Amino acid sequence: MELRHLRYFVAVADAGSLTVAAEQKLHTSQPSLSRQIRDLELEVGVPLMHRGAHGIELTSVGIAFLDHARMALVQAEAAKEAAQRAAQPARPTFALGFISGPKIGPVARGGACAS
Repeated sequence: MELRHLRYFVAVADAGSLTVAAEQKLHTSQPSLSRQIRDLELEVGVPLMHRGAHGIELTSVGIAFLDHARMALVQAEAAKEAAQRAAQPARPTFALGFISGPKIGPVARGGACAS
């Protein structure tokens, strides 16, 4: 199963139409998108949606699959971001501290303190 299949499936489910998803969300042709969804259904082994004249309707299996497809896409994106963060060199840091309180006296030059 490829991530693009999951992206396509989620886009179709969100759009409610293969044509709308293909043209407006995925910028591909509807026949190509239909083939990709069919390939996904073959791999899963069950129909994920019913195709009709007025769009698509997810099957009960498709509804269950949709939640997991969304989670898989979120996890894949998180993995990509983690890898990119790990590849960046550590950034140098600069720390500055302060001492405060009533008992602090003046500091003299040369390491000696005047009392």
